[in-house]
Formats: sequence, C-alpha cells, structure tokens
Amino acid sequence: MMIQLEKKIDQLLERKQALEEQCQQLLADRDRLLQERERFASEVDRILAKLDGLDQEVS
Repeated sequence: MMIQLEKKIDQLLERKQALEEQCQQLLADRDRLLQERERFASEVDRILAKLDGLDQEVS
C-alpha cells in the first residue's frame, strides 16, 4: 500500500512540474503576444496618421 502511495505522490509531483513548465511557457507567449500587439498598434497609428495627413491635403 505504501509503495502505491509513493508512486502516486511521484506522479503528482511530476504532473505539477509539467504544469509549472507549461505555465511559464504560456506566460512567455503572453508577453511576446502583448509586445507584438503593441508593435501592430503603433504601426496602425502611424498609418492612420499618414492617411489623416493625406486627407487634410486633399481638402
């Protein structure tokens, strides 16, 4: 009985470690995506500013 309990504990600890690693990867992915979103937003703002300038020139 004790050996089964030890095996179960070992399995749970391994699963916990795997989940912690997955969590770290997801956090890194989230940070990368937030940075990417910020770059896209800046580019869209830059393009809109140019279009606004062109629109004012035409008026």
